[in-house]
Amino acid sequence: MEPQAYAPAPVRQAALARTAASRAGVLGSIPVWVPLVIVLAGVGWVWRTSESEARSRAGAWVDLTRSALFRECPDVFPQWSDTLRQFLAEEGRVRADDRSALESLCSKIEQLPFVEKVGSARFIRPDGLDIPLRLHQPIACVRWSSKYYPVAMIPDDKDARGVLLPGAADVPHRMGSAEEAYFLPVLAGFDAGGIHAPQVGDELKNGSVLAALDIARSLVEHLGTADRVRMGRALIDATREVAFDGLPGGARLELEGVGSESHGRVIHFGDAPCEAGPGELPVEAKWGHVSEALERGFDAVDVRFDEAEYYR
Repeated sequence: MEPQAYAPAPVRQAALARTAASRAGVLGSIPVWVPLVIVLAGVGWVWRTSESEARSRAGAWVDLTRSALFRECPDVFPQWSDTLRQFLAEEGRVRADDRSALESLCSKIEQLPFVEKVGSARFIRPDGLDIPLRLHQPIACVRWSSKYYPVAMIPDDKDARGVLLPGAADVPHRMGSAEEAYFLPVLAGFDAGGIHAPQVGDELKNGSVLAALDIARSLVEHLGTADRVRMGRALIDATREVAFDGLPGGARLELEGVGSESHGRVIHFGDAPCEAGPGELPVEAKWGHVSEALERGFDAVDVRFDEAEYYR
C-alpha cells in the first residue's frame, strides 16, 4: 500500500533557518569522493618517456571513450554512470598536458546534475587520468507525474536546501542491498506544474518540501538501517502548520501497512529540525521514539513529547 498525501495546506515560502545542532549533521553527510578512472585506448600516445611524469604526459592524448567509476557506490544509480560515460565519450579525447582543457573537462563534469563537486584531474602513468568526483547523496524522492525522482540535500550552514536529481523510477527508490534494502521516503507538497516548474538539476524552492527534506536528513542521521527497513514506504508531509490536536507543528510521516493490516501507520512528528522553536523536543529524541514504535508496532504514534503517545 502506498501512503496517500492529505490535501496540502498553503505552501510555506519562508526561509528555513537551520539550527546550530543540525548544521554538523548536514556537513557530516557529504558523500565520499568517488574516483573516476579514464584509461587510454593505447593508440593515442604521441610521445612518452619514463624520466618524469611531466615529460611522460607531454603530447599524450587520453581517450575519454573508455572510462569507469573506480568504486561503484550503492547510492550511484546506473543511469548516472551511463550518463557520465556517454558524456565523456562525446568529448572524445583530451591532451594530458593541456591544463586548460583538463580544467574545462572537470568544469563540464561538475555541471552534470548528480555531481556535487569535481576535484583536479591527475595524470596516471602511463595511460590515463584520475578525476575525483563527489556525487549528490539521495536521501528522499518526490513524485512528478507518474514517476519518482530522487532528491539530495545541498550542504549549507544556514538554510535547508535541496536539489532535484535524475533517476526516474516507477516506485520510490530502494537503496542498499539484499535484506538491508530500504525505500527512500517520498516528500509531500512537490508541485511540478506551471511555467516555473523545477527541472532535473534545479534547486528546490517549496518551503514545505524543504522542511520534509530536512526531516528526511534527520532520519538518515538518527535512524538505523534495520529501522528504515521496518518503516517500509513512507511519505513525509510537512504541508500543515498545525497538528491534529491544534498545536503548532503539523509534520507527519505516513507509513504503509504491515502484515495483514491494510491500513497505514501515522507518526506525528512536529516541526522539522530547521523550523524547531523553543521547547521543541530534540530531533534525536523523536527518532528514538520512532525506533521504539517500529519495534513494538503501532497504528499511530505521537513523538513530539518526552513520552510517546500511542493511538488506535
